Amino acid sequence: MSANDATYYRQRAETERSMARAAECSNVREIHEELARQYDALVDQAELRPGLRVVQPAKVRPEAA
Repeated sequence: MSANDATYYRQRAETERSMARAAECSNVREIHEELARQYDALVDQAELRPGLRVVQPAKVRPEAA
């Protein structure tokens, strides 16, 4: 996940929390809160996942005869 993705998901989580606070129905509030948790989980999973990098294999020298 790129830094832009993480930023986007954090913003979406905050938007969902704001919508939850504004919701008049409790079930709608719960849905927005769940969506916020899901966005947070996307960011958390990406931050816990080790970054992958390409490693060039070591050159193997032929054995001296």
